[in-house]
Amino acid sequence: MSKESPTESIDVSDLKETKRSPRLGWWIYVLMGLALNAVIWGGALTYLKKAKPKYVSKMAIILPGGNVGASVNLPSIGQASSSSTSASGGSSLDPRANYQYILNDEPVLEEAAKSLNIKTSELGKPKSKLIDNTSILQVEIEGPSAKEAQERGFALYNTLMQKVNKLREDEIAKRDDGTQATLDMAKIKLAETQKRLAAYKSLSGLSTTDQVKEVAVSLEQLRKQRAEMLAQDMLLSDRLQQLSNSLGLSVDEASEAFTLQSDPIYQQSLRDYSDASANLTVLSSKWGENHPNVVREAARQKNARDAISDRASFLLKRRPSLQDLARLNLNVTGSAGKESLYRDLVAVQAEQSGVLGQTQELGRQIENFDDRLRDLTQKQLELDRLQRDAQVAEAVFASSLAKIDLSKSDIFTAYPLAQLVSPPSLADEPASPQPKLVLAGAFVGSLFVSTGVFLLWKRQSMGQKPKQEVELSEVAELPTLRAIPNSDRSKTG
Repeated sequence: MSKESPTESIDVSDLKETKRSPRLGWWIYVLMGLALNAVIWGGALTYLKKAKPKYVSKMAIILPGGNVGASVNLPSIGQASSSSTSASGGSSLDPRANYQYILNDEPVLEEAAKSLNIKTSELGKPKSKLIDNTSILQVEIEGPSAKEAQERGFALYNTLMQKVNKLREDEIAKRDDGTQATLDMAKIKLAETQKRLAAYKSLSGLSTTDQVKEVAVSLEQLRKQRAEMLAQDMLLSDRLQQLSNSLGLSVDEASEAFTLQSDPIYQQSLRDYSDASANLTVLSSKWGENHPNVVREAARQKNARDAISDRASFLLKRRPSLQDLARLNLNVTGSAGKESLYRDLVAVQAEQSGVLGQTQELGRQIENFDDRLRDLTQKQLELDRLQRDAQVAEAVFASSLAKIDLSKSDIFTAYPLAQLVSPPSLADEPASPQPKLVLAGAFVGSLFVSTGVFLLWKRQSMGQKPKQEVELSEVAELPTLRAIPNSDRSKTG
């Protein structure tokens, strides 16, 4: 059996008094709005009065060019070329970004500030922007006045160019250090090949390949001359044969006759024999054969005949008879026609002898030139090899030297040429503060604050009554709790 627990009573009037919230008066919201507006307009006016004006100078730097190159052709040596990439860079590299980084580098800013006799903190950092689809870098720099801002822009640009030029010089110096070793090796190799070539020329007697050509041409000319001489000798032989037939002498006999005719000792002995024979004939007609004068002339005739026979044997390499010698004598007087034939025979024989001598001399010269040509041809192979080595070494050296010179002239490979397309501007009015913009902002802020305060007051005034009605409906449900004993409420609780 459960005991009845005493019931509790709730006073609704007390509950209503505790739930009722205090209500603010409208004048409080008015004061709040005035205070907030005063803060906004006071701050704006104070900023306009105390803020130092700042002027902005703008400039634009362009990186023109692209695919710049140079090529040098060295006749009979080789070719050297040098080229630089486009100033706008590739898809993954933009030189403008490098210039933008250098522009904001601390040492560059310090040098620019030093040139203006100001601190780096006073100079500040420039603002830069890369214009899309162009090679232009836009730069802005602030200053306390329009003139000073413009001067800072020029100082910043000049410092940037000095830094870039220094980087270019460092790049060229490092590049030269790498190529100088190659150039020195090419120079040493060139000197060695030239030394070997000069030594071989001195020892071989062959200085140029033209000497071989000259010897070959001279050899062909000698062979041509010898062929002409042989042809002329054949013509003279035919002519000599005809004259021999007309005189009744063979060619060999005609040759022997000319040999005897050209020998002065034989001719002198022949004249002595003729004189002695003539004197003996005269003396024999007067006196007998035992007469002393006849005996003396006979002895003289015999001595001259023996001398003729001995000299003819010596010249002809055989022992001719007196009849043969008489037939070979060209000094016999006869008809005018025969004398003319003898003269022609003598002239043709003399000419043939000269032609034969020239032919023999040409033959000896041809043999000498032929031997020299074979020797020079063998030496030419080694000379060509040494000259080829020297030309290759010279080409490598000249090309390397030309490439170094071209690379020195092309100083815009890593750092492209930069031009000031738009010089630092002279601002007409300060960039900050801007009174119109500040006042407009203050007006907008004041409008927002006033609207917010009004809406806050309106919400509180309109939302107070519905809240009280909700509280009363909740209290109306409370009497149901009176029927529940305290113990049961505690259990349920």
